[in-house]
Amino acid sequence: MAPPDLAVKKRTGPTLTTESDGSESIPSPAASSASEHRAFSLPSIKGLQWRSFSSSSRERDPTPDGAAGSLRSHGRRISKSRPLSSSSSHQLNPPSRRGSVISESHSRLSLSTTDSLSFTAAAPSPHIDWLSQHVEGACPLETDSHLLKSKTPYLVVTTDYLVKMKSRADAFALFPALATDGNKRDGHHHHHHHYPDPMLVIPVAAIVSMIVAESTRPSFGLEVWWRNPLSPHTLWHSDWFFNQPADCYGQMSHITRAMRASQQDENGTSRQSQHVEGMLNRLNAAEEPRFHHRRPEIFPVVLRGCTRKEYMPKIEDAAKKPQECSAFYLVVGTYLCHLVEVQKGKGGDAPCKHKSYGLVALESFDGEWVVHEERFNITFRDPFKAPVVLQLASRHYRQIIRVFGAADRFLKPCWPPLWQSREVFHIAGLNETQYLVAREDLGSFRQTLDAYLAGYRCDAVEWEINWKSRFAPEFRLLPAKHAVYSPLQLLAVLRALRYNDYFNSLSFRGVDLSVLYGVEDDVSRKMNAAYLSRSCVALGPGEVETLRNCPLLHQEFHALAFCSETIRQIDLRNCTKSLSARHRSQVPNLQFVAPILTLLRSGITKCNHLILGGNTLPQSDVEDLAETMKTGTIHSLDVSCCGLDDLGLRDLMAGPLSGRAELLESLSISGNPGRLQAHVLPGLLEYLTQIRELNLSGSIQADSLAEGSLLPFATLQYVEMLEELDISGYKDLERFLGYRGWMLDQQQPSRFRKLSLNHCGINGAQAARLFHAIGENHGIHLCLSNNPIEDGIEHLVDAIDQQKGPAGLYMEMIELKEESSYLSLIKALTKSKHLRLLSLAGTAPSPSSHGPCSDELVATLHDFFGRNESIKCLDLSGFCGKLDDGQLAKGFGRSLSGLAANKTMTHLRIRNQNLHDDAGTLGRVLAANATLLAVDCRDNNLNLTSLRFLVDSLRAHNTTLIEFPFPAAERRAIWKTMLRGLQRTPSSTALPAHGTISHLSAPNSATAPRKRDLLKGEESLLRAVLSDQFAALDARLRQNRSAPAPPARRPAAAAAAVVILLVIILIRSGGAAAATKPAPTAAPPPQHQQHQQQRQRRVRHRAGRG
Repeated sequence: MAPPDLAVKKRTGPTLTTESDGSESIPSPAASSASEHRAFSLPSIKGLQWRSFSSSSRERDPTPDGAAGSLRSHGRRISKSRPLSSSSSHQLNPPSRRGSVISESHSRLSLSTTDSLSFTAAAPSPHIDWLSQHVEGACPLETDSHLLKSKTPYLVVTTDYLVKMKSRADAFALFPALATDGNKRDGHHHHHHHYPDPMLVIPVAAIVSMIVAESTRPSFGLEVWWRNPLSPHTLWHSDWFFNQPADCYGQMSHITRAMRASQQDENGTSRQSQHVEGMLNRLNAAEEPRFHHRRPEIFPVVLRGCTRKEYMPKIEDAAKKPQECSAFYLVVGTYLCHLVEVQKGKGGDAPCKHKSYGLVALESFDGEWVVHEERFNITFRDPFKAPVVLQLASRHYRQIIRVFGAADRFLKPCWPPLWQSREVFHIAGLNETQYLVAREDLGSFRQTLDAYLAGYRCDAVEWEINWKSRFAPEFRLLPAKHAVYSPLQLLAVLRALRYNDYFNSLSFRGVDLSVLYGVEDDVSRKMNAAYLSRSCVALGPGEVETLRNCPLLHQEFHALAFCSETIRQIDLRNCTKSLSARHRSQVPNLQFVAPILTLLRSGITKCNHLILGGNTLPQSDVEDLAETMKTGTIHSLDVSCCGLDDLGLRDLMAGPLSGRAELLESLSISGNPGRLQAHVLPGLLEYLTQIRELNLSGSIQADSLAEGSLLPFATLQYVEMLEELDISGYKDLERFLGYRGWMLDQQQPSRFRKLSLNHCGINGAQAARLFHAIGENHGIHLCLSNNPIEDGIEHLVDAIDQQKGPAGLYMEMIELKEESSYLSLIKALTKSKHLRLLSLAGTAPSPSSHGPCSDELVATLHDFFGRNESIKCLDLSGFCGKLDDGQLAKGFGRSLSGLAANKTMTHLRIRNQNLHDDAGTLGRVLAANATLLAVDCRDNNLNLTSLRFLVDSLRAHNTTLIEFPFPAAERRAIWKTMLRGLQRTPSSTALPAHGTISHLSAPNSATAPRKRDLLKGEESLLRAVLSDQFAALDARLRQNRSAPAPPARRPAAAAAAVVILLVIILIRSGGAAAATKPAPTAAPPPQHQQHQQQRQRRVRHRAGRG
């Protein structure tokens, strides 16, 4: 919001623009004789004290001229009738109009620029020795129509001052060097007898800016803005007009030369802004608290054009007399820029108002590098808003250009310098400047993103770096925790990623991009159209014009794929979830697919791995994809769950794959309602010679035209690069299973390593045939989840006993009605010698009741944990759903004791198996096992007792475990479990409801506040204890990650030291029997330590019961 109109206040005292009689031939009356004998040279008064500016004198004289204003007015009225004599002036003792001040910029004495300084009798008014001033130039000004026609003001430029005289004669009288040979005698006479008073004196060091007057007058003028030492919080300005343009530009050159000479002694702009520097530093620290320790760049500026009309709509004409206005400063911080208006306040206070602009929103900086041109325009533009143009001027314009150039380079170091010089900084006469900026990690992405978030005034986003991606490192934008991201947040991320050369892949998986769908920005702005790549490859004019007319989402993803030359893959799964079904039918395209495909067909992007799963593709995008696949530029495509029907699948598979599909490495069409006929697949695979991953899950339909095997031997010869194949859901497997030994029949080792046959109706006998076909190939992973394996499981057990089968086996969510089937499978897996990875998540026997686990099952699992010597990664997690359960019965955790002797297993996942009663067993296993590196036991209803026992076991004995995840959600679940335990204790019995009639109502109502306070105190203590346990766990894991693994057997001294350390930890932590009470199957806890505080003992006792 623009600041309110600023009324220009007029001083009550007189100014130096006093009119008096005189002409060019007759100089103005001389000053008093007393003042004439007190002339000082400039060096002799530099040490003058400021005693004349005492607070007492200011209190007595609230205006710069004080009470003498009436005397001066009276003097002016007298001067119109007769000149004042020396005696009369001495009698009235008016303040001298040539009073001087001490400039803060140069600590030299100078005349007051507007109001003459009122000196007291104790501090006589000194004068400037004008004879010592070197005259740079002089010129007559335009005749003032309000004065006599014969009276032409005269401008004299000296080394230190700009002096405006009433007439040419006065100028020659004050500066004899201007006199010609014909009037040297008059000049000498004036030197000894007459010193006319100047109309206006401006110290060169106090000038803020000098620009060409932006006026509608036909004459040629200059605007001069300066700072008055008497009122440092405001600026004064005056307009001077000349008759000829040569005079105007000539005086401009003289003034510029004097300003440059005076600036050589200055220390930047600090002295110009010293009186407001502290206030502006505090303002910048409030806007950017993160960088409160950094000092911003501060420049005094002058408003011009539309900016002046906005901030100073009632400014008066300064051609007649100088005008006082608010001072303006340009404050450049780290991420923000502020235009600050400092107003004239009362009592020494200087109220200020400011507007802030993001430095990343800088759209253009227009100016010139020539010496005399101090005007420049800065344009800021936030997304979806009109641009804001700041028309400014300053004598420090070159420093301002450098500061903005360095800031733009610092915040966007990856952007090409050619873009900066061509699109942002339009400085005539300035060669392309190279700014050296120290780059941070991640290609300076962090600082660029923070700058965009600060500039757009939006909250932070959640993101991470994925190092396990195929093209690492991968930037991954995480979904918003509470709601969807705003359009400005998404724009900040997308524009921070533009031109970044650190990441090789991008992931927006699960992030709703629909908030930007159909959004358009101002198409006339060229900043959104990224037509220049990082290597300075430019688009053609027609392509740029087409891009400018596209929606904003199209433009941003075009920039991601075109500007960066390192992006290989973009993950856009489930990015249009908020689009309604009604709106989807009207969507011509998804707007983020088309720009990438257009660049791929042009061959000017490396982003050839597209993951589009979970987004309903309109027909136009399907046709665009098919057209792009024919060019052979797509290397990986995932269109799973994209709503493709039979026609859509045929358009993507039949035509494109029969063309240039030899470069396609990965293809996924699973989860679509459409189906491919089985007889079509062998013919298509002949063209996929480089295919590595093929996911046809749920997309193949058996038909009568298919003859022989689904993957015949002739077809396998073409797809020798195939590594992963998923044909889950294909029910008619007789022809596929009939081809026995399809891996062993090949003469050379195959790259094939994973086969997924989930939901294929495979029974135990068919699975056994697969195991025999695979043989002892140790590199294959086989997925047989959700298949009726129990039917004929004896054949599968027999194949496993013969050491046939894969190296990785996934048999998840398999229903086993008989416990004997599960036992036989576990016993066969115990003898396996080649199995490296086993997942039985959700696979468990159906219990006859909710009783405990049978002793035979516990013994079998114990034997499996202790005797198996091949499995490194095991997943025995349970599944608990509304209609189906896949959990082992309670008490099976006793079998985990077999892991104590296991020397092979490194990764164990055992989630959702109700292990809270068997935490003691798991703790002893972790203390004894020196092989496990990662254990995941989330969702097991742990409480404080079980958690503390696990943590104590790790801290005391384990030095190898490096991963034991307890994320925030799991920690909240443990806290809720503890609170439920508290509510079951007698001391936390619920209070009677309001309105209940009882003979104990009165006592309960009296003790209710005390009970509530007691519960709050107990919860605070419990939360502190729980936080300490998590902190100790995190510290132990960090220590294990950084320290080398210890030997298998510890020396006796080391073991004794560990025991002593454990005792010390338990004593210091105040361990009680209740706090460390294990489950019934766990080992007995240490002896109870007597506590001095009864509340802590009661809290821990209740927590143990929970």
